[in-house]
Amino acid sequence: MSIIFGILAPDGDKVDREQLLRLASATERYAPDGTFVHSERNLGMGFQAYYTHERSRLESQPASDHYGNLLVFDGRIDNHVELNTDLDVRGPGLSDSLLVLAAFEQWGTQCFSKLKGDWALALWSNRDHVLYLARDHAGTRTLFYRIVNGRLLWATFLDTFFAQGERYPLDEQFTACFLAGQPIGDLTPYRGIDAVPVAHYLAISGQSIAKTALWDWTPKSLIHYKSDSEYEEHFFDLFRQSVSRRTGAGAPIIAELSGGMDSTSIVCMSDYIQKSQSIPTDGLLDTLSYYDPQEPTWNEEPYFSLTEVRRGKPGVHVQTSFAARTFQPCSSLSGHYLWPGSDSATAALERQTLDATRMRDFRVILSGIGGDELLGGVPTPTLELADYIVPPRPLTFLRRAIEWSLVQRTPLAHALYAAARTVMALYSRPMPAPTIPAWIEPKIRPILEETLMNRSMTVDKSVRARPSSVINGRMWWSLVETLPHVTPGILARREYRYPYLDRDLVSFLFQVPREQLVRPGRRRSLMRRALREIVPPEILERRRKAYLSRTPVVAFFNARETLQILSSELLTVRLGLVIQSAFERSIDSLTSGQLTTEWPMLLRTILFEMWLRNSAGLHCELDSLENKFRPGCDRLPG
Repeated sequence: MSIIFGILAPDGDKVDREQLLRLASATERYAPDGTFVHSERNLGMGFQAYYTHERSRLESQPASDHYGNLLVFDGRIDNHVELNTDLDVRGPGLSDSLLVLAAFEQWGTQCFSKLKGDWALALWSNRDHVLYLARDHAGTRTLFYRIVNGRLLWATFLDTFFAQGERYPLDEQFTACFLAGQPIGDLTPYRGIDAVPVAHYLAISGQSIAKTALWDWTPKSLIHYKSDSEYEEHFFDLFRQSVSRRTGAGAPIIAELSGGMDSTSIVCMSDYIQKSQSIPTDGLLDTLSYYDPQEPTWNEEPYFSLTEVRRGKPGVHVQTSFAARTFQPCSSLSGHYLWPGSDSATAALERQTLDATRMRDFRVILSGIGGDELLGGVPTPTLELADYIVPPRPLTFLRRAIEWSLVQRTPLAHALYAAARTVMALYSRPMPAPTIPAWIEPKIRPILEETLMNRSMTVDKSVRARPSSVINGRMWWSLVETLPHVTPGILARREYRYPYLDRDLVSFLFQVPREQLVRPGRRRSLMRRALREIVPPEILERRRKAYLSRTPVVAFFNARETLQILSSELLTVRLGLVIQSAFERSIDSLTSGQLTTEWPMLLRTILFEMWLRNSAGLHCELDSLENKFRPGCDRLPG
């Protein structure tokens, strides 16, 4: 994953090479293939190369054309052959950056919707004097920006914004969302620094910012085939295409192999593709597996070992456990995480993984995230039945409701009520107010509600969008926030690729009738049917996925003294974010074996507290947040 950054200053100001190189110093260790900058008048762009696929070595950036347009581009365009044809490009073809410039000249801003793949870009239109910042449909590249007094700074990583020791006020909206476990959206921990929204492009001119979607995440139509086999063949072809796009020639790739259905299917599909090309076993994809022998519900070793034996290639194994959580801030010697969510155990695991995979200098990680959400991981009839209400199909609704009720052995009325309630919630009532943990100050709620209201999706009142389509859209925005590249490590920043988030594959799955994905007594129906010839049946027929049950409670119990000391003087209490007595009661209840379901939210608050302690005085100015929630109290130490 290469790094892009740049400055657009007000007219009359000058951006020079030295300014750009100072910005580059913050991230040069993550992009070892060279730093390249270009400046002219009040505009400067930088590109730090990190070659990960074959076509990336064609790049020479920042790129420009004879119209005076300027571009920095990070990523991979998967439909470059199709675009070359549409643009009537003859010869060996253009690099991806020059292809984007040609597409922009041909189609204007509509070109962003035509780019399939994993990418982010900044494009200066010389004709309109507009800067465009854009991210692909899944946000597989981060891209941040800040505008102050007409001066725009953008960058792939947050590190760039701290290149000269800057400090920023902590953002109260981000804080409220993080502590309440709500979607972050385009917020960052730092007020004034925002993320370019996923699946959108921004048009920035002066202080004006216009936001436009470049992909439709709530398609109105369905795909109808005559037989199950047609759905299965279509899914198989798109999944094979997606894996092939992400495992082509280039830098060494390692795939996460958890033993679950999603990651195993990616590895098995890669093997299927490679073996069809007569590639020997030692040339197959390398794999990385985490396991915890202390956790009976999350010890994946028997499952990933089974896959390794079948493919004839052992993988890299890393033993880790939630019980290793230290509830201690990261050492400053390890560096500083710019996003909350880590402790000293996080840094230790990052080091352990880096050491275990150092032998081949892997630059790319394949992740199975998204399979569960997109392919029907929850065996419920509610979404399917809701689709028979809007638009109304009463006979089909009743027939399917009876089938589900018989298999699940539940009263028919339960299925009818759940489907009707879902439809009413989507089209009649506003979204319910979010719940917040008992230890969070109530004064956070108004900020949280306002933030979520401004971000909430608008339901089509003409009822053109199916209920499952609306739910899929909401799920999509929750899913893209869980991607690991969004909160990068500090030791290395490898490129993550997500085969299940391929745009062609996702668009297909969003238009497949729900009953193809999940059937009575058969979750993941389409995936299981389509991949039965290449994925071991022991994996496809697993009754449940791995989950944590024992070790989180053990970790809190073992750390009860550390947590008591931590609770005695909380920055989050001094900032007016947490109620100390309620927090202490919750910690006591959890460490004594009660309220075990609350550990994820408690952990979230603890991690935020530790991150604040690491960041105060280094990256964050906490006074502004203190005045927001606790006006008139003593200032925090700087």
